[in-house]
Amino acid sequence: MKNETILLIGAAGNNGQATLNALLSSPGDHIRIRAAVRSEARAQALRAKYPTIETVVVDLDQAASLAPAFIGVDRVFMIPGNVENRAQHAKYAVDAAKAAGTVKQFVLYSVVGAEWEAILFARQFREAEKYLEASGLPWTHLRTIWFQENFLNWAAGIKQGAFYFGVREGRFAPLNVQDIGAIAARVLTTEGHERKAYNITGPELLSGHDMAAIFTRVTGRQVDYVSPQATSTYESLIQDGWPEWQAKGVLELFEVFASDQAAVISPDGENLLGRPLTRFEDFVQQHKSTFI
Repeated sequence: MKNETILLIGAAGNNGQATLNALLSSPGDHIRIRAAVRSEARAQALRAKYPTIETVVVDLDQAASLAPAFIGVDRVFMIPGNVENRAQHAKYAVDAAKAAGTVKQFVLYSVVGAEWEAILFARQFREAEKYLEASGLPWTHLRTIWFQENFLNWAAGIKQGAFYFGVREGRFAPLNVQDIGAIAARVLTTEGHERKAYNITGPELLSGHDMAAIFTRVTGRQVDYVSPQATSTYESLIQDGWPEWQAKGVLELFEVFASDQAAVISPDGENLLGRPLTRFEDFVQQHKSTFI
């Protein structure tokens, strides 16, 4: 895969930068990285942090803006944004990749359970997956689950001794963002991933009580688990500025967790990396200063 060009769409976010970190830490891979972002300010910030990459500004709402980004591209990793029309954005990117005529792999970030199309987020990502599968391009789906890093937004409550997370007694396996970045880099720089859907979860099933106990151990202060009613969660999300569609989607996702529909550990991530994935307690320990 020497001298290939990888286009990373959604490079400025947490997942994108985790992927950049992993790609750039592989000294044996002589690749060119082109990062697609939605503003020149984001492009400048990325170039300052990663001076060896190329950047390109695209408007995913305007299909015509994508063609220059795909010139000479061999492999694509698309991370759809947190917008309601993300499936349409993915379709535009797939069309641009097909028109370029050089793309030999299109890796799509997705979600665990997309194939069931049971909740809004799953339907959005599955719509994008199906369009990619029908395009004729060699495809790979990286289906992820709730990220450990999301809980950094819970720090204020944890500092006050309460972990509010509305999943009742349900268990699931939260995933570390740096792990999915490393997995994406591995898939983009090795062969044998065509027409495969990988389910990437964390390495352990945890309940809200389990996570509260971990916060207690790491911080040295009692943290109690509280599972609010769905109406309270929804009101909190709206008050925090979440759009209505996304807040409702989160409630559906929390119900999946609460009913143990996501109580599964997939071996795909560990098999791809050849090492164990990051435990939640190790993540909390790494970010201890945020929670105390």
